[in-house]
Amino acid sequence: MSNVDDLKKAKKILITGDSGRGKTNLSKVLSQKLKLKLYSTDDFFWKIKFTQKEDKETSLKKISKVYNQNEWIIEGSTRSLVKEGLAKADAIIYLVYPNLLSQFLTLFKRSLTRKEEKFIDLFSLYRHLIFKKYGFGSEKGKTGIADMLKPYKKKVMILYSFKEIDELTKKL
Repeated sequence: MSNVDDLKKAKKILITGDSGRGKTNLSKVLSQKLKLKLYSTDDFFWKIKFTQKEDKETSLKKISKVYNQNEWIIEGSTRSLVKEGLAKADAIIYLVYPNLLSQFLTLFKRSLTRKEEKFIDLFSLYRHLIFKKYGFGSEKGKTGIADMLKPYKKKVMILYSFKEIDELTKKL
């Protein structure tokens, strides 16, 4: 999907992609402009935000209730939580970094503004992203978001930069 007019008509929008790419900021702008309620997969993944994980079954049940509503914007990158939304979304926006270095820099800058985030958390995230990108360790053999999107390519809009995100929001 490359048509902004189609996005304006969408009532179910899923925003996914790389960590630190701007999913939360974009979803807030879309929610305000399109008058759609916003949800984050983080709200379903965490029992206590960034501290204690919710069990997977409970997370999936809770987010499924949202996916069954008539209107929503859901943002996040937890594969198990976005999977159902891929099929149910009218539009999917996929935010991608051109490379890991630019992603790491953005995440570093973001960590400086987050009081709850420690440098050890940042390095754990870096490790996770490397493993995820190259299929190491616990990520070996797991299907990535890009592959999960293939059956839905007609309703996917891919944005590669903050400039493209800004241009999209200005057109809405």
